[in-house]
Amino acid sequence: MSRRRLSPPWWILGALVAAVAVPAGADELPFLEYARVDPQKVMQAEACGECHVNEYEVWKETPHATGFRTLHRRPRAEEIAGKLGFRLIKRESFCYSCHYTPEIDDGAIRVVSGVSCESCHGAGRDWIDVHNNYGGAADHRSETAAHRRERIAASRAAGMRRPSDLYPVAANCFSCHTVPNERLVNVGGHSTGSSTFEFVEWSQGKIRHNFQESVRSGGEPVNAVRPLTRKRPMYVVGRALDLEYSLRGMAEARQEGIYSRSMSRRVRAALAEVRAIATGADLPAVGRMIEAVRGVSVVPGNRAALLAAAEKVGEATRSFLATPGQSLAALDPLILGTTPAPDPATEPEVAVADAGPRPSADGPTPPAATAAGAPPAAPAAGGAGPRPGAEAVEGAFKRRIRPAAAHRTLGPAACSGCHADQNKWWFGHAHFRAADPFFDGARENLQIARLYGLSPAQMTRGDQVCMDCHGTVISGKENRDVLDGVGCEACHGAAADWLEPHQVEGGGSGAGRPGYVEALKRGKADLKRLGVRAETCTGCHYITEPRLLSAGHPSGADFDYLEGMTSVRHWQSPDPAGGELAAAFDRALSARGPLPTVRLARAAVPPAPDAAALAGPRSPTATTPPAFRPELAAARVLRARPRLLPGAAEAGGGRLELPEFPAIDETTPVEEVLLILQRRLQLLYRQLRGEQEGR
Repeated sequence: MSRRRLSPPWWILGALVAAVAVPAGADELPFLEYARVDPQKVMQAEACGECHVNEYEVWKETPHATGFRTLHRRPRAEEIAGKLGFRLIKRESFCYSCHYTPEIDDGAIRVVSGVSCESCHGAGRDWIDVHNNYGGAADHRSETAAHRRERIAASRAAGMRRPSDLYPVAANCFSCHTVPNERLVNVGGHSTGSSTFEFVEWSQGKIRHNFQESVRSGGEPVNAVRPLTRKRPMYVVGRALDLEYSLRGMAEARQEGIYSRSMSRRVRAALAEVRAIATGADLPAVGRMIEAVRGVSVVPGNRAALLAAAEKVGEATRSFLATPGQSLAALDPLILGTTPAPDPATEPEVAVADAGPRPSADGPTPPAATAAGAPPAAPAAGGAGPRPGAEAVEGAFKRRIRPAAAHRTLGPAACSGCHADQNKWWFGHAHFRAADPFFDGARENLQIARLYGLSPAQMTRGDQVCMDCHGTVISGKENRDVLDGVGCEACHGAAADWLEPHQVEGGGSGAGRPGYVEALKRGKADLKRLGVRAETCTGCHYITEPRLLSAGHPSGADFDYLEGMTSVRHWQSPDPAGGELAAAFDRALSARGPLPTVRLARAAVPPAPDAAALAGPRSPTATTPPAFRPELAAARVLRARPRLLPGAAEAGGGRLELPEFPAIDETTPVEEVLLILQRRLQLLYRQLRGEQEGR
């Protein structure tokens, strides 16, 4: 039966994949365009294993190798291939582009292993003999230094990516782990890549095969863990490549959809990691990476600008590697995944709690309530106190209102590989956008945060109360901005300890599956039990914290949980009757107790002008007007709703939609106003760019 060659206009790896030499007669070989390495030059992993015995044994147990036996049997893989019109995963599909190592056999391409030595180090036919030639010496230990230099240079020239060639080796990893293909994701339903991929962690984890140093010294082979001095540059390069290849992946987006949203999120997350490096270490090259992305619109159809930014990031990465003597020790907390000590300058300035009752026209106000019935909170050490013209909030200042997880969180991307349909649902749901109003400077969010005792910069951090419910706080990054809204782990439990057991297949399905049972023991929330589900939802949707309520946060007392269950549904199994669900939520709400009675705080307002002073010329003793503050003047210019874009009236549209401008006055700190301005301008730019590209 003849095979039809599929045209690949939608499978464009472009600059993401090294060019493959086209053998003679290639027009007769179907699917050759999907090969990442030249199949005619593949020697197979066993050829490398003849000398690198220990490395070969490690490789055989890694997912890179074992996928050869398991991937094509997975129903999910068959489903993806079927949606894209591929019949045989190992022969007639693009899957071997990233999942397999292909070779030419009897005039056709066939796969011979999973991701192998040559997938990472290059097809070996042109360089393997050069790599093994020690200039007459018995082995590399007795090779002369001069010959070793010549051998290394010659092997590179022949196409070998040596382990010491950090940039090309790591770039090869990201060219697959970012899944740079829109149709594969949007049509096939493939995951949007290994978004939790961190180069140091992954390369020094299951796939680690660092035997050469111990062998070279003549000792017993040891799979050595790289010291921090080696991990530091690896970390910087890995984070930089994540940004570069996320930009390259976004450049492939042509339309709004799960692929573009995922890549946009990935760019945002990668940029945040690069900024964290810039905060910890003074590295000019990292500053250039950040500058390369500044002003670039991360939207579908912006290919040229996104690729140009990616090129600049790549150039800066290579410049970093070429600059010796850089101080990187400050990056150790990022590499180790620990939380650095917070900067005192960014700690919340907690307002003084108003402790007593006060008279009003309607009678006495009840005493201030607290979370546990204790007396009102005392003034916080170093607190700024209420601003002039404001009434202080009641209740104790807290950094979180839900119980702290006993396990580490990984972030929503950890689940997307297996749960592509649920991931697609999440990208379109309000939970995904839950953190956006805080970053966009929505007026209500800013005012509640200010009254509570947080600045705009603090309310987006993972160690403050807002993101306890509105975002997904990743362990080890608590002191940084939260990048995702309400993700999987907010409901299903922090997944670091239960993710792998949960993925174990076999033994049935549903609640009785062994992997599911083991996951429950390791922190997975048993949401099949209605009581657990109700407690999880009401933990954020029913607010009983006095200070939050006093600051103006909605209580959620009118939230319709049955309607919410319908909106949030992303599972297959049937739910119990509505009466059972309603009863479960009623019990959870009763256990939480009634809402406390608190006084609603008022935002600071400028004092009213003196009527006598307005009646005539200002006397020498009159109050001096506030000093001119240019940032407030600029803010007032941006207060008004934006006008129509030029020509929009004739086009019948073009109005920019922005959230209402936050309340500011002369008492607002300058850094807060500047942050509001920055976010407002970013919103304007994004919308203007979108309007212009949409015409």
